[in-house]
Amino acid sequence: MQPILMLLLLLSSQVSPNVAFNYRSIISHHYLLHQNTRFAMSTFSNDVCNRLPTSRRNIQTLDPCVILMKQIISQHASKWQNDPDGIYSLAQGVVYWRPPPTMYRALANAANNNLDSTDNASRFGMDGATGDDGRVIHTYCPDEGYPPLLDALKDKLQRENGLQNPHVMVTSGANQAFMNCVLTLLDEKDEMGHISKCVIFEPYYFNHVMAIQMVRGGESSKTTLADGIDAKPVQGLLVGPTNNGVPDLHWLRLQLEKYRYGSGGNAVRMVALVNPGNPTGVALSYSYLEEIKELTKEFGVWLVMDNTYEHFDVSKKNSLPISDIEDAPDFPCFDEEHVINIFSFSKGYSMAGFRVGYVALSSKCSSSSSSNKSGRGTVAYEEMLKVQDTIAICTSRISQMAALGALQAGRSWVLEQVATLDAGRNLILDAMSSMEQIIGGDGAMYVMGKLPDGVNDKEYASKLIELYGVAVIPGSFCGYPGWLRVCYSNLPRDQCKVAAMRLKKGLTELCK
Repeated sequence: MQPILMLLLLLSSQVSPNVAFNYRSIISHHYLLHQNTRFAMSTFSNDVCNRLPTSRRNIQTLDPCVILMKQIISQHASKWQNDPDGIYSLAQGVVYWRPPPTMYRALANAANNNLDSTDNASRFGMDGATGDDGRVIHTYCPDEGYPPLLDALKDKLQRENGLQNPHVMVTSGANQAFMNCVLTLLDEKDEMGHISKCVIFEPYYFNHVMAIQMVRGGESSKTTLADGIDAKPVQGLLVGPTNNGVPDLHWLRLQLEKYRYGSGGNAVRMVALVNPGNPTGVALSYSYLEEIKELTKEFGVWLVMDNTYEHFDVSKKNSLPISDIEDAPDFPCFDEEHVINIFSFSKGYSMAGFRVGYVALSSKCSSSSSSNKSGRGTVAYEEMLKVQDTIAICTSRISQMAALGALQAGRSWVLEQVATLDAGRNLILDAMSSMEQIIGGDGAMYVMGKLPDGVNDKEYASKLIELYGVAVIPGSFCGYPGWLRVCYSNLPRDQCKVAAMRLKKGLTELCK
C-alpha cells in the first residue's frame, strides 16, 4: 500500500466515526483511482509494446554461432553428466594454454601499485604524458589506447609484420576492430545513392557477416549469400566462392568490374579476408596475398586483413623469399594506404577474456591522396576515432596493461605453445580421414570436412553430441552447409586424443 493510504488509514482510526467515514471515503476513492490508473497504464503499456519494434537489421542478422552451439550442447548435457569426461568440445576457437607468466606479473604489479598509491588520479593527463605509471587503472585512457602499449605495438608491428610507423588503435578484441572498420568505411548511401558493399568469402567467419548485416542490412535477392546458406540476405554483403578454402580472385575481379562507377568509384567499398583462415584452417601464400592487394588497389577498394591467427601459419606460407630482405618479418603484412590490418591477443597469447585486439592503418601519403596531404589511412584512422569513442571510448586499461605484459614474453613464447598443437592436429586429421573432402590444417586451428550429399550438418552435429559426446561446428553456421568445422587447439593432447577417438567413431558410424 502506498504511504499516503497508510497515513489516512491510521488517522481514520483515531477520530470520531463521522470523521472516520470521510477519511475512509477518501481512501476508497483514492484506492479506486489508483487501481483504475494501474489498469489504464497496463492497457497502455501492452498497446505500446505492440508498437515498439526492434531493429529489422538486427532481426535479419545471423544468430551468434557460439550461443547456438551452447543451446545444442545443453539439449544433451544431462545424458553425459554422469560421464567422468562429459562432453568434449572441438567447437569454439580457443587455445588450451594459459597466458604467459609475464602477463600475470604485469597484473600483479598494476594491482600493487594502485593499492599503495595515494596520488590524486586527476593529475594524470588523458594523454598519459604526465606521469602515468600505471597507478590509475580505474580511469579512462586515450581513445586509441594505453600509451606504453601503443609504443610496444608499433615496435612489434615493425619487427614482426613489416609495418612502418602505422596508426594503431587498441580495441576490445578483433571483433570490435572489424566493426570499427565497417562503421568507418561503409556508407548508407554512396555517391551514387547505393549502399556500400563488403566482400566476404565462404565459408566465412560468422561475426564478420553479422557486422555487415547489422550495419548495412536490407533484403535483396540480387546480393544474397549463395543458395542454401543458412543466413539472411542483405544489400551490403557480397559473398564470394572459394576453391579448397582459397578465395576466388577471378570472381572478385568480375564483381569489382561489375560495381565500378564511371566516376572511378565502386559500390564495393571493402574486401575482408581472414588469414590464416577461420573457419577454413587454410593459410594463404604471400604471393596470393600480394595479388589480392594489387587487385583491390587497382579498383580503389579497401582491403581489411584480419590477422588474428598470425602465429598459427603452421606451413609458413606467408613468408617473404629469403633473398628479398635480410631481416624478413615473421608474418609480413602490407604497408599500403588501402590496407587495414587487424590483430588480436585472444589466440596466441590466450587472452580471450581480456578482450584486447588492435587495428593498424598506414600513415603513408601517396601522390593520389586527398588534397589536405593526409594519406587515406590517416584520414580513415581519424574518422575511426569517432567510432571508437562512441562504442568503447577505450579498451579496459587493466586489460591493456595485461597485454603489454604478455608482449614481453615475445613471439617465441607463443610459437612454442603453437608447436604443441601438432599432435592434436594430426589426431583430428586422422579422425576425419573417412570424410569425402578435407580442407585446412595448415593454418589457424581448424579443419573442415565434407559430409555425404544430402546430410543435414546441424542435425549431424547434434547427433555427435548426443551419441558420442563430442561437439563441432555445423558448416551452415559458417555459410557452408553439408560441412563440419573442427577445432583442434582447445584441448591438451591427452584430452584431444579422447575427443578425436569419439569423433572418428561418430563419423564412421553415422555415415554408414
